[in-house]
Amino acid sequence: MADPRFFTRAGPFTIGDIASQIGAQMPDGADAGRLINDIEDIATASNDSLCFVTDKKYLPQLAETRAAAVLVGKAHVDACPPHIIALACDDPHAGMARAAQAFYPDAALARPMPGQMPAGAPAIHPTAKIGQNCQIADSVTIGANAEIGDNTHLAAHAVIGEGVALGRDCTLGAGAVVGYSLVGDRVTIHAGSCIGQCGFGFAPGKAHLKVPQLGRVIIQADVEMGANCTIDRGTLGDTIIGEGSKLDNLVHLAHNVVLGRHVFMAGQSGIAGGTHIGDYCQVGGQAGIYGHLTLGAHVVVGAKSSVTRSFPDNTQLMGIPARPAREFLRETATLKRLAKSGDTPGSGK
Repeated sequence: MADPRFFTRAGPFTIGDIASQIGAQMPDGADAGRLINDIEDIATASNDSLCFVTDKKYLPQLAETRAAAVLVGKAHVDACPPHIIALACDDPHAGMARAAQAFYPDAALARPMPGQMPAGAPAIHPTAKIGQNCQIADSVTIGANAEIGDNTHLAAHAVIGEGVALGRDCTLGAGAVVGYSLVGDRVTIHAGSCIGQCGFGFAPGKAHLKVPQLGRVIIQADVEMGANCTIDRGTLGDTIIGEGSKLDNLVHLAHNVVLGRHVFMAGQSGIAGGTHIGDYCQVGGQAGIYGHLTLGAHVVVGAKSSVTRSFPDNTQLMGIPARPAREFLRETATLKRLAKSGDTPGSGK
């Protein structure tokens, strides 16, 4: 479920009400009056929650989910086990967006990042908890119920949103903004970085439908990120940066990205939503990684590479599309020999 420190939930709603709101079909004999308390990810859903499947590759997870009901495409209703009520939709992605908007109407408005106080209000909310030996610039804004650990330094114009928790010995540079986040000890976030903003979540159609972003950003201990990084919060689950990871300037992580421990990412690299990166991976400058992939531990992605599929542990990748480095170098050498010999396409040889 969404963290109540950051999001206010409406409901509960009956399954019949939900089906009516999103235009879904209920199976014959289903209990339309059964109450649903929340919308959750298929892996974490509880027995009073609604989950969804927007890609057929997740259908096998329905056998293990505890959800009471699932939004699913009409073509995949038969894949639902008997203990789950299948709500059949033409577009389960759009149905999920509408259901999430019903449960979390405030989040559906996509309001700005939190932490800005009304005119005349104190910059540090009276309910905020400030640890010992903190250095906080006069222009810092700290929202309600935020927690700042001991020995933390907050530079000019940093903004800490409502409910955010910063661990001990943290440093935030000038103009850094942190919302919807839980941050571990000894984390450094340099100037201008923005943590916890909405992910790029839309259900495409004639009018692209906003998907409320109801997750958090979890930053584990000893992480450092450079200036002007942007880390989106999760859609339902969390965006996670593993302990000891180091991000250069201008790195972007989309919603629900999970970085393992001690990952290195060079400047202007980015990872699309839902991708998992293993421990000790290295991502070169301006490299891009597609969404919903898995890279194993100790994978090295060369600069400017474009990763379009998953790879196992200890793989070195280069090129567009990225492939194992030996394969890329062999292809490059072959092209170079062909160019020197004149035996190139269109040469007539």
